[in-house]
Amino acid sequence: MTEKQEAAAAVRPASPNPASPNPASLNAGEFVWTSVHTIALTLLCIAAMLETLDITIVNVALPSIQDDLGFTLGDLPWVVNAYTVAFGGFLLLGGRTGDVFGQRRIFVGGIALFLVASLAAGLSQGAGGLIATRALQGLAGAFTIPMTLAMIASIFPAGPARNKALAVWGTTAGVSSALGVVLGGVLVSGPGWRWIFLLNVPVCALILAGANRYLPADRATRSHRFDVVGALVATAGTALLIYAVLQASEHDWGSGRTIGLLAGAVAILVYFVVHELFVAAEPLMTFSLFRNRSVSGANAVQALVAVALWAMLFFVTLYAQEVLNYSPLKTGLAYLPLAVTLLVAAPVGPLLVPKIGIRAVVAIGCAIVAGGLLLFAGISPDGGLGMNIILPSVVVSLGFAILFVPINIAAVTGVPAESTGIAAALLNVSRYVGGALGFAVIATLAENRTADAVRAGDAAATALTEGFKLGFVITAVTMVVGVLAALLLFREDGRGEKVNLAAVQSAAIEGGG
Repeated sequence: MTEKQEAAAAVRPASPNPASPNPASLNAGEFVWTSVHTIALTLLCIAAMLETLDITIVNVALPSIQDDLGFTLGDLPWVVNAYTVAFGGFLLLGGRTGDVFGQRRIFVGGIALFLVASLAAGLSQGAGGLIATRALQGLAGAFTIPMTLAMIASIFPAGPARNKALAVWGTTAGVSSALGVVLGGVLVSGPGWRWIFLLNVPVCALILAGANRYLPADRATRSHRFDVVGALVATAGTALLIYAVLQASEHDWGSGRTIGLLAGAVAILVYFVVHELFVAAEPLMTFSLFRNRSVSGANAVQALVAVALWAMLFFVTLYAQEVLNYSPLKTGLAYLPLAVTLLVAAPVGPLLVPKIGIRAVVAIGCAIVAGGLLLFAGISPDGGLGMNIILPSVVVSLGFAILFVPINIAAVTGVPAESTGIAAALLNVSRYVGGALGFAVIATLAENRTADAVRAGDAAATALTEGFKLGFVITAVTMVVGVLAALLLFREDGRGEKVNLAAVQSAAIEGGG
């Protein structure tokens, strides 16, 4: 088979029904994995990695960025927050546009925008310009990430092939957060902080070059009436909620500003629900999704897992740099065991699901993460790399590795084909809204504990460590709640048997939207 023939096979089924445009409709036994499928999966995974990696990669670069561009201490966090607000705010809109206008079309547009925004960020000469381009990166990510998961259904049929593809995709998304810290430390210590953005440019160009050739063409669908009002209201409400939570660390949770922003966000989101239920002809959000316990459970656990991941990365990075006085490079390299464990343990979750079910796998993963976080709570001002960072990191990352793929599968299990994009986007909204809210609360409590220790006369390193320890304990409790959520919200299939992985995956992303 020539490369051209392989490409054709990747985007149309070699079946008795040549009119079917969806290769995922192939029976799993007829599927032959070719080099084209490998290339397509690689493109989607690299895109997913880029978008999520850019959230954490800047953390170790913030001091250098502050020195070069003259950021004030109050404005500096918005190098990260601008991306998060735009990304989380536009996710629902991004997911729905793929369902309506075509997944490959939206994916390509999102990558092109991310390329332009990354180039502009790398060339920024002032604080305002960098913050604006970071927001543009977040916007691009919101239109790209939901498409990467949904498009897997357009390429891989249910069964072993989809199992493998989802495992690779889930591992990539999980590893990228830790890899961002590692890569950020290497680049800041080498060519400089601008390259954490400029490196995206050739990678995005590579994805664009391969997208039209190796990703399946958009299928013809019935005409849709796009819910413009719902899209605008959902975006405004979600973005305002994330903004309100993030700025609370600067203005206090009880301030009039924070309360006003939170009240405004809630009011907008309530209007969104009313509009979707009673006004919209074709709603942006199908609220019947939440009657699916698999979807509800996946989103609840995803929010809690995001809190744990964000808090761990934040506290460990500050502990390494502010208490142990590690350089950005050494801090980044300290995350390598975490990233390696995620990669090595990635197959564990998918292998366990057919044996014990999604509910048990997710609960076990949450319990392991909680145990690792309690190990982190044993840090000390004069701690060592092995016991205080590497060992807890390996335990936590093992739990995350077990969790990632089953949660992604459950999030779209039983979802109609035309709603897979919005279901995938909803999972990411839970991740970023839930993660931002929970992390902000935990960070505030940790900061207050540090302030109390300073007032009690503790040295700076000791006071910081006390705050971090409290943060780790609270985060561990969050993951215990995750165990309970998994046990109470997830359910096995209707026959009373353990969930069959191939059947779950078939339902999870059937049709690809």
